[in-house]
Amino acid sequence: MQSKSNIAIEAATDGACSGNPGNGGWGGLIIFEDGSKLEIGGFEENTTNNRMELTAAIRILEKLQDYQLKENFKLRTDSKYVIEGYTNWIKKWKNNGWRSSNGKMVLNKDLWCEIDNLRISGLVMEFVKGHSGDTSNERVDLIATNFSKGITTKLANQSEKNNQSNNLAPAAVQNLYNRMDLVNKFTEKEYLLESGELCELLDLKELVAIKNFQKFDWRNWELIPVNKKYWKIVKRR
Repeated sequence: MQSKSNIAIEAATDGACSGNPGNGGWGGLIIFEDGSKLEIGGFEENTTNNRMELTAAIRILEKLQDYQLKENFKLRTDSKYVIEGYTNWIKKWKNNGWRSSNGKMVLNKDLWCEIDNLRISGLVMEFVKGHSGDTSNERVDLIATNFSKGITTKLANQSEKNNQSNNLAPAAVQNLYNRMDLVNKFTEKEYLLESGELCELLDLKELVAIKNFQKFDWRNWELIPVNKKYWKIVKRR
């Protein structure tokens, strides 16, 4: 049943994968005429980046079924794979028994069938270059990446207006909170990290202490070297 009271004016999707295959995440958002947003995201184990890109598009297309869309509605993505498949390839694949031009069965057929069944008349898929400063693309990229890494992410719901006053904190502070939350999870699970992984987790350049495997403090935690190969994170007393 379509909502007539709030018109959807644009959507964006993205997928991410830590390793390919590996743990994956997807993210999507819909922007409405009144300035509100709806954000969604999810996690999947042992998947690929292309499957996460497709899953993001599918989940947003499912949500869009419930809303009235503005004329020339655009779903924006940095995946040419999704755009070309939705716009051109599917028709050829179906006519060819779901085989590609090289005669092999089409990869991710299950998801392509889903996306084909969710087509919306008049909807246009538009390419946006990733990491180019586009606000919506950067947001869905963050949602997808955080889900792939198990980082808790606060998602906007439709009742929240798209303005700064409704944010709990500036983006930099929210990102720091997510990072510290993830560090706490590594502490609880007692996972060991290599030096490069530790730098990425803490958003640090390689310190002398890390290079020399010397114990050091980071905010509320102690970083303790293990066998001059790994690092253990311990809560400071």
